[in-house]
Parts: sequence; C-alpha cells; structure tokens
Amino acid sequence: MPDGRDRIVRQAHGPHRAIQTGIGPVEVRRAKVRDRGDVGAEEKIRFTSSILPKWARRTKSLDALLPVLYLRGVSTGDFQEVLTALLGKNAPNLSPAVITRLTAEWQADYDDWHSQCRMRI
Repeated sequence: MPDGRDRIVRQAHGPHRAIQTGIGPVEVRRAKVRDRGDVGAEEKIRFTSSILPKWARRTKSLDALLPVLYLRGVSTGDFQEVLTALLGKNAPNLSPAVITRLTAEWQADYDDWHSQCRMRI
C-alpha cells in the first residue's frame, strides 16, 4: 500500500473445530485473512487454504477409506460401527445419512467417468 503497510493481513482466527483423522479428532483453527487494499470487491485478493478447506470435517485420507469400505461390502448402516472400531467412539460426521450422500457423489463420479470412457471408444 502507498503508506507502507501490508495489503494482506491476518485478521483473526475462525472458531475451533475438530477434523476427523485416522488417529482421532484433531482440533484446529483456520486463520482469517483480509485484503486492506482500496479496490473494488472483484479485485480483492481472496485467501483459500488448500491444507484446511473452509468446511472440511475429515481428512482426505479418511475420505479415501470410505469408498474402500463400501466396495468391501460394508452397508450404509454398518459404517458407523466399522468407523467407531477404527476411529473411536467419537467419530462425528460419519452418520448413515453422510454415507448415503457420499455414496451418491461416488455414483455420480463413476457415471461421469464411465460416460467419458464411452465417448473415447
């Protein structure tokens, strides 16, 4: 900035939240960043963490485990029991409703992939 101050500054931290990992929940806080530049809203610099996305509740490795369990024949209702054995009793955000939603996302990803494969043939 013309007055010598930094344009991008850390404003504060977001609220504490738990991220479910393979070793249990880990409490984290996401830094809030502010652009103090005197520019329009479309020119503001936005900070998005690739390490800790704004709404993440599980690690990517845990998300990768869920389709494997599904393919091994674990039904939607049994996920909570299996994940409790793996992650402990306090494994939040892995209810049958979440598993059903994730299953629908996996099916949509598969359908997209399958249609792309058919177009190449």
